[in-house]
Amino acid sequence: MKRLIPILILILMAGLVQGNKVEVLVFPDGYARVDLTLNVTSGENISIALPVYEFSNLSVKLNGREIHFILNENGIVVYPNENGTLEISYLTPELTEKHGKVWRVNLPFNFTKEVTLPKDSVIVGLSGIPLAITENSVIMPKGNQYVEYVLPHIAEGTKNNTQVLPTLVAFLIGALLGRYWRRIKISMSRGVSIEDLADKYNLNKDEQEVLLYIAEKGGRAKQAEIRNDLGIPRTTTWRILRRLEKEGLVKLSKVNNETLVELKIRLKIKED
Repeated sequence: MKRLIPILILILMAGLVQGNKVEVLVFPDGYARVDLTLNVTSGENISIALPVYEFSNLSVKLNGREIHFILNENGIVVYPNENGTLEISYLTPELTEKHGKVWRVNLPFNFTKEVTLPKDSVIVGLSGIPLAITENSVIMPKGNQYVEYVLPHIAEGTKNNTQVLPTLVAFLIGALLGRYWRRIKISMSRGVSIEDLADKYNLNKDEQEVLLYIAEKGGRAKQAEIRNDLGIPRTTTWRILRRLEKEGLVKLSKVNNETLVELKIRLKIKED
């Protein structure tokens, strides 16, 4: 996986800009493929900031052919040597989020965008008035938009037939390990050592240092403080925080346009 810049605002310096469009294909697991199409002019600098930190399968083509590009902390820079259509595509898990049964796909693109949801999805919320809706496809206007949807339920008969064995296995595992997990919970409530966390979550040195830094700050710190005081690059810091958040170790929130990081566990700090 590679890392990208946090905020999307497509900045097309000096070139472009007719025929721009964005297509987002959402998969059932929450990953999304983004296809961005732009008309460009030969000799113009094209600088594009992207809306996610984490992505894979990045492709940059001009008139159907792969071309050279520069990926830096400000995004992607392209120097087209001919007029034509620039196509940028990538796969990312960061456009979607899930709350209970409801999925939300965020569309922070300053172009008209078409989002295709997983098959048989049911739309339950929209950030604005759509330009068009056809089956599982929605066209949303320019600006920061979102679409909320739920996935269809699995048929009861299929569910019952296919999940009997996994249910029994889960029950047995739960019975065997119940006491162990209770001890873990008690330990976590009293405080857990960084060594135990590193072993349980396979934390690297930088991730451990970030957790210790936040703990020494009283359990909360700003992302900028972490980055500056520990000397970790911006994109590396964000990748670390996202992983710690996914593991349930920290909570990320926005306060006055700054990212605040809070520990969700009690961490033992060794005294000198």
